[in-house]
Amino acid sequence: MSENYIPSERQDINNAVIPENAEFYEEMELLVHLAKDHPDDVELRLFAPVSDAEIDEFEKRTNIKLTDELRDLYKFTNGFYLNPSNLEISTLDQVEKMLDTEWEWGDTKNYLYLGDMIGDGEIVLLDLDTNKIITNDHGDEDEYDDITTLLGCTIADFLDGEVEDEELEKYLEEW
Repeated sequence: MSENYIPSERQDINNAVIPENAEFYEEMELLVHLAKDHPDDVELRLFAPVSDAEIDEFEKRTNIKLTDELRDLYKFTNGFYLNPSNLEISTLDQVEKMLDTEWEWGDTKNYLYLGDMIGDGEIVLLDLDTNKIITNDHGDEDEYDDITTLLGCTIADFLDGEVEDEELEKYLEEW
């Protein structure tokens, strides 16, 4: 981060209103619940949302069209951090600052950097050709249909058996 970086304003998870029509509603609602009820096991930092106009300006400046799901996510929270998993979806400003980054594993002209995961160099990308979410760990890629699927896999991989919670168990049974 640059010296001039100003962190986004945090959003209180107790007052967060997840849009009920958002694809990620069930996953984010579960994560908010777990962060509230199990703060020693689940940390969720949400940031102040951005407006449609701010997203439109981002798209105009970058000539990149976000998926409807990502638009909904940024209107709910301008990025977030989830631990366990160290999943961080960056703010739109951070995403824009990463546009010119060249990765050691090759050409990323068709990817949009969205954040990091696990803390060992694994990054989260939007494949601009397919609108799929990609995690890239130094060249090894995994593909997810969308952010919702990535969140679901993160819940299943990092929280199954780690937190005793009825809502989590119900989610995992249906997963």
